[in-house]
Amino acid sequence: MRISLGKGVIPRSEAFWEWKHERNPFGASPVLIAEMEGELAGLRAFLRWTWRSGAQDVTAVRAVDTATHPEHRGQGIFKWLTLQLRDEMEAEGVGLVYNTPNAQSRPGYLKMGWALVGKPALWVRPVRPVRLAKALRAEGLQGEEASPPEIAAPRASAALADARIADIVQAASSTPTRRAYHTEPRLDVMRWRYAEIPGFEYAVLTRGEGTDGAVAVVRSRQRGAVRELRVCELLVGSGRGARVNARRVLRDAAQCADVDVVIALPPAWIGARRALAASGFMPVPRSGPVLTVHPLHLSGAAPNPIRLQSWRPSIGDLELF
Repeated sequence: MRISLGKGVIPRSEAFWEWKHERNPFGASPVLIAEMEGELAGLRAFLRWTWRSGAQDVTAVRAVDTATHPEHRGQGIFKWLTLQLRDEMEAEGVGLVYNTPNAQSRPGYLKMGWALVGKPALWVRPVRPVRLAKALRAEGLQGEEASPPEIAAPRASAALADARIADIVQAASSTPTRRAYHTEPRLDVMRWRYAEIPGFEYAVLTRGEGTDGAVAVVRSRQRGAVRELRVCELLVGSGRGARVNARRVLRDAAQCADVDVVIALPPAWIGARRALAASGFMPVPRSGPVLTVHPLHLSGAAPNPIRLQSWRPSIGDLELF
């Protein structure tokens, strides 16, 4: 992958590969490689995931890492590996394949049978509107990644080991949700995804305790001239005070780092959009990453994955990692 893709934001190291593809709580990644005359020519990896909708679990894989050696490009290796691995997942009984391809690779996925779901609406809260407007006029979101702003909150590596926060995450698993695809709150998944990931740093904001508690996992970035804070996860308990604490956590997010804007995706729990609106967030239609899906084995009770309304992922679910 280093030879094929070069240096990028995502670490191309053995430690990152092992974390991502071997230690994933949803299961080890299926990987295919192509060899030509005894040399490694390409690879294709799918990341295992499980989506929750109502009381139903839907097994899935995300089409993630792919690379073709520069000496073997133009020979159809990417397409062959992708279709072969898709067929193996179908034979295994996996529910669907999904990903968020960029503009260059998207047409290829659509030709291979993927369906275009669309762009979810990001919810945005400007923190420093004047500076944000100047940054967007000057450079926008283009440019190399710079050092992100510091976050005044406990790091996920320590916070997700805290029993009090663990109790809120566990309580969130019983919070009523809409019938849409989302990741069920699980402490082992949260720790793997946000505390153990090499090369990335997440922080945790919390208010309240137990069923009345709320937890947000956040990450800061500087994209071009814009300083942003991402609310990657927003979990609430099922108690009466949880929604109030969710609004408090969202307001804390706007104050915990020197950023221009805070962005979030509305979670699946009922009342999430009202909580975002009450905290100063506004939806920006079709502003999120482009989601594509290839249904494989879905029961009639599962929501139609090709409809954008069937999805309530978090930013953390769709981030490239």
